[in-house]
Amino acid sequence: MRLMIDTNIILDVLLEREPFYEQSRTILSSCEKKDIYGFISASTATDIFYLVRKALGSTDEAYNALGHILNIVKILTVTNDDVNSAFLQRAKDFEDCLLAVCAKSNNCDGIVTRNKKDFLSFDISVYSPDEIVELMK
Repeated sequence: MRLMIDTNIILDVLLEREPFYEQSRTILSSCEKKDIYGFISASTATDIFYLVRKALGSTDEAYNALGHILNIVKILTVTNDDVNSAFLQRAKDFEDCLLAVCAKSNNCDGIVTRNKKDFLSFDISVYSPDEIVELMK
């Protein structure tokens, strides 16, 4: 299964956010073992770096955290067409829309996120961490 991993899943693990940590860790662990193939966009990588640096107050820790994530997931290509397609949709949340467009154009099977409702209008399968864990059993 090829899944776009939403930023919140990764931050749950890196910042050990409860009560989401365990399920999100299971998702990333499955990516690490290649039970599923996890992907993020380049903008997700920059968001992760910024938010981890802000939360931990350390650039070095942010680089360490992002480096760990980049060993687990791969960065998907975001093309000019992807950005224009997301732009033309005039979605309430451009970032979520671009993530969905990118996932579709890179043949992902869906997006895993804790905010399913944010992606329901983008014509792509959306899974909660619980649903992915259940599917993997």
